[in-house]
Amino acid sequence: MLNKEEIAKHDKLKYERSEKNGIACIPIKITNGENIISFEEFEEDYTTEVNYEDDYFYQLNVNRFGNKLLLEFIKLGDEDGYYKDWSYKKFMETLKSVCDEVNYVYVNNYSLSEDDPFFRAFFISMLIDINEYKNFNQVYFECGDLCRKLINITEDRLKGIWWNPEFETDEMLFCKCFLNQYFRKMNFEDVKFNHGNKEFGKDYVLVTSNLFGGKEYYGVQVKAGKVSGSVNSDIQELINQIKISFDVPYELGDGTKVYMSKVIIVISGHYSENAKEIILSQMERYKLSNIIFISKKELSTIRF
Repeated sequence: MLNKEEIAKHDKLKYERSEKNGIACIPIKITNGENIISFEEFEEDYTTEVNYEDDYFYQLNVNRFGNKLLLEFIKLGDEDGYYKDWSYKKFMETLKSVCDEVNYVYVNNYSLSEDDPFFRAFFISMLIDINEYKNFNQVYFECGDLCRKLINITEDRLKGIWWNPEFETDEMLFCKCFLNQYFRKMNFEDVKFNHGNKEFGKDYVLVTSNLFGGKEYYGVQVKAGKVSGSVNSDIQELINQIKISFDVPYELGDGTKVYMSKVIIVISGHYSENAKEIILSQMERYKLSNIIFISKKELSTIRF
């Protein structure tokens, strides 16, 4: 999936094209195994309406731009101004804040107007590269699943619950919708998020000052799920990432290279009984007091 900047650019083009060329339609119900929809069904010059409905969104519009597809999920609320136990205004405000945290989701319709005093209209867009998918069915279910995750997270936040079971399987969601806020609430001077950028064992770099006024840098390695104490590829990968995080410097924006004072291992599951001991046994002695383990046990009860 592409980022917000790319989505916003294509979203603008979408309106220009649809006003000029009109609407096409794919009326059939899309399933996993039947009615396979190829990408050739989507013409460049039209907005294509796709049969879509879940517990929240009721319409899906699709636009093709070469090898990219723009998907727009649409919600128009009921006239009574409420969604479940919350006013639409409160729910939409919270949903927007959740979407703003996710780089591959763009809210393209969110404003208070005389026509919509309850914030009932809510559109979100995603942009995908069709070369990464077999057919449109795969895109349909993946993006629809993400919409449901966003709604579930929003409902939980309104209930005062910040932990979501999806974090235990979806590493990027764990980072975007939990750890970003967690680290910023800890009052670090800077929180640098590098996930997916091959930053040598540092999904995050946290910047702080020590008691003497000097800068210190903490590297964070993130993993979704549990870490077993058995000898396996997962635990060996963590060991390698910790060593790399300490040994390979991080380059700041001005070109300065800095080394990590501490390395934090954050997982969204649990460490098994001897997992930490196995990891520490592979480290040089001076590193032992500078490795911090954080898991679901410490995180799941946190409220922001």
